[in-house]
Amino acid sequence: MSHLTDSTHAFNTHALWKQRFQHYMKESIGYWQYAARSNFIGFLLFLVIVSSYYYAKTLQRLPTDYPYLWIVLLVLVPLVASSSIRTLTRSADRMFLLRIEHEMGAYFRSSFLYSFSLQGVWLFLGWVALNPLYKHCLGSEARPFLLILALLLLLKIANLLASWQEGRFADERTRFISVWFRWAASLALITIQFHYSSLWACLAALLLVFVWLIAFRYAGKYVIGWDYLIAKEKQKQANLYAFFNWFVDVPQLPTRIARRGWISGLTRMIPFRQDSAFLYLYMKTLLRTEMFAIVLRLTVIGILALAVADSTTARCVILLIALVISMVQLTSLERAHRYTFWLHMYPLEPQTRAGSLAFIIWLTLSVELVILTIPFMMGTPILYIVVPLLSLAFISFACGVVLRRRFKKNALLEAE
Repeated sequence: MSHLTDSTHAFNTHALWKQRFQHYMKESIGYWQYAARSNFIGFLLFLVIVSSYYYAKTLQRLPTDYPYLWIVLLVLVPLVASSSIRTLTRSADRMFLLRIEHEMGAYFRSSFLYSFSLQGVWLFLGWVALNPLYKHCLGSEARPFLLILALLLLLKIANLLASWQEGRFADERTRFISVWFRWAASLALITIQFHYSSLWACLAALLLVFVWLIAFRYAGKYVIGWDYLIAKEKQKQANLYAFFNWFVDVPQLPTRIARRGWISGLTRMIPFRQDSAFLYLYMKTLLRTEMFAIVLRLTVIGILALAVADSTTARCVILLIALVISMVQLTSLERAHRYTFWLHMYPLEPQTRAGSLAFIIWLTLSVELVILTIPFMMGTPILYIVVPLLSLAFISFACGVVLRRRFKKNALLEAE
């Protein structure tokens, strides 16, 4: 028994965090390499450059009395209030680490510092993006960049500390109330900071912290909310895998199926023939998986972006970007049934898969193009109808030639 006690006290929780963090980074860097090979980084850089250009052009025409506060709140409140902590916990921890949960301080301090560092970088970038708008509207009355950044980072720390306590709450309703309190408090404090003064924001922050401590003082708490932390960690990791799945097949990512009877019934229009088997399979896969939701969200974002764009050039760029991003997303459809052995049990011609995949991607992009053309042409000279027509020619060539050849090549490699 004494030997067991000694070994328990000798357990180095900081070393456990370091080991798990190294494994997490090694896995993530491997997937980021695939993302870089797909030219995603270059495309992202191009998007940043184009956005910065139009941002600067917009500021030149923007009146100084523009109500900038709603944009500040729209960007900064989510960056401040979204404060989940990456703990890298695993399902087995609730059993094997439960007996030493009182000694897990070093582990969770490391996870807190990592979460603050990562989220602090995003908050810094958000404030960097907003600062030109802020200075343009306030001029000489604008407060120093570093002062506001320091206050935002302090507010982020307060949100992270409250988020950690929420993980300890035994009652789900108490946790829900605390989350809403944090979001409302962040909204109020950022409003006071930009609309009034830093002094009033600090005083209001002290008052809100006091209210939170009093309100949740007697809430039932665990020493460590293992179930909540593990569930949140699984959710975060699944989101990360879903992102990497855009570029490479991620075996750890479970496929989520949604019935979507309102649209999946379209597959009944596909003829029941052997040469249509892959067409039916991949069309059903597209309509019932997360890929359809992603394309739908991209289309909605494209519609909104086209609606607010004030120049024809910007609309042309937005239309092209929306189609290219959707095409990149849809190419992952090829990997949907890579490990389905049933496809090898039936007399199906592997070469027909390439044509079916290319046709489905072309059809989806064509429908998206038709939808995006409506807001694109609103307020645009009729002469610019040539842009959607050229876009249709582009996606027809990309799907009918480039992607079709790529899918055929991959099918031959798999057959070998």
